[in-house]
Amino acid sequence: MKISYFKPRKPFDFSAHTYDIGVPIGFWKDHDDNHFLLKLYKLDEQLFAEYYKYHLSYTLENNIGSEEDFFQQVWQLVKSRIKHYEKQSPFSRNHATHVQSIAKLQQFQKYLNGIDQWNARPSQIVIAEKEEIIQQQKIEIEKLQKRLAELNEYEVAQKIRIEDDYLPTVIDLIKQMRELELPSGRKLLRSDHKNPYQKMVSKYFSHGEKDIPIETSRNYFVEKKGDVPAKGTIIQPEQQLFKIIPKK
Repeated sequence: MKISYFKPRKPFDFSAHTYDIGVPIGFWKDHDDNHFLLKLYKLDEQLFAEYYKYHLSYTLENNIGSEEDFFQQVWQLVKSRIKHYEKQSPFSRNHATHVQSIAKLQQFQKYLNGIDQWNARPSQIVIAEKEEIIQQQKIEIEKLQKRLAELNEYEVAQKIRIEDDYLPTVIDLIKQMRELELPSGRKLLRSDHKNPYQKMVSKYFSHGEKDIPIETSRNYFVEKKGDVPAKGTIIQPEQQLFKIIPKK
């Protein structure tokens, strides 16, 4: 007696679950594969996982087979049915239906590819996929190595050392530079964000013998409400030792 991995519809059950296979007047186990696929052809791609898991649960709950057994059954069914349709004459009156069926089966096959955790599919397919992944990773590694080399060009062996207690003084000069205007009235320095200045201070300057944490630098470049920072570090008047003025 043939064992079906797919949940059948009970005879004369007119309120069966939408994923149950078969017809109201009966179910033929010898054709369970056809009923499973007929239901599949009508599904949208986003329902494939739900449909697959529904029948997988039936298989597991009834001790028909393991999750791997179920996967192999479905994989072989889809593979053989695609092969069957591809052998049909392109001049058959059912050719259009065959083409549509192949397209749907190939969509479902892509879903199966993504859940094959046992490498249960033919070895040549698994190997080909892994080779493709390896090649893609090699390309990505080359891109990252090139990008890293470019970034290393901007690294410095020694940071510019700010005298102890004078970090606010340097920040004040940077803030003044941000406000400088050219004779045309345009800003000398332009940036829509404060991040470049924050990162520049932390990356290229040290305070005494210590690095400057990005959080410390960020506190000097907070948004203002009026003339008073909403939060952060205020540069005191006694720390504002220099004033940048335009040359006349």
